[in-house]
Amino acid sequence: MRILDAWRKALPQPLWLIDPDKLPLERYQRAADAYQAAGGRWALVGGSFLSQSSLHEWCIEARRLSSLPLVLFPGSLYQLTSAVDAVLLLFLASGRNPHYLIGAHVEAAPFLYRWGGEVIPTTYILVGDAVRTVHYISQTLPIPADKPELVQATALAGYYLGQKLTYIDAGSGASAPISTDIVAAVRAVVPHPILVGGGIRRPEEALPLFSAGATFIVVGTAAETAPQSRTFWDEFFSVCQA
Repeated sequence: MRILDAWRKALPQPLWLIDPDKLPLERYQRAADAYQAAGGRWALVGGSFLSQSSLHEWCIEARRLSSLPLVLFPGSLYQLTSAVDAVLLLFLASGRNPHYLIGAHVEAAPFLYRWGGEVIPTTYILVGDAVRTVHYISQTLPIPADKPELVQATALAGYYLGQKLTYIDAGSGASAPISTDIVAAVRAVVPHPILVGGGIRRPEEALPLFSAGATFIVVGTAAETAPQSRTFWDEFFSVCQA
């Protein structure tokens, strides 16, 4: 089954975001085993500063070590790799940098066409009041965290343009998660899967986001402290059943 089809049917759950710079390959297999044993079925992979060659080589070896499907969450064009199961093609709808609205997509399209794998068009919305790495790299400003109606309109525009997912992100290491008001506002107007990331460190922070309508809670920085811990993931998966 294609990953998007599976995500459309998926129950709310955490989704692991792997930054290969933070997870050496010698620790990957045990970390992937712990995540899968708790219920994990897919993982995102990507980072802000990875080169294409290092990411490609990491993914090749990771796929040899584990059956866990990898979905590329690219930080730039230079991270495109064929050694993944799907690619999120990010439409950075919260910004006004034309490179991330169409320029990068034109440059990526020939590679993605030759690859022939699954490409998932994704409305990517940055939210927050502080400038984080992703804002600096993309040269865009986030939507203010107290403007759920603007996030909602942005997600709706992406949906009308044919995007298949919405990813609302506070940025890696954010001080607080996306608000439930924002998630509920987006869920009210889009029928497809919603990913919510940034600032989620504890299971109790994930529960209200699931209740508001998130399909996936993206856990990255928090998992870096205990990537091989089954208990860490069990606690996050347990809130999905609460």
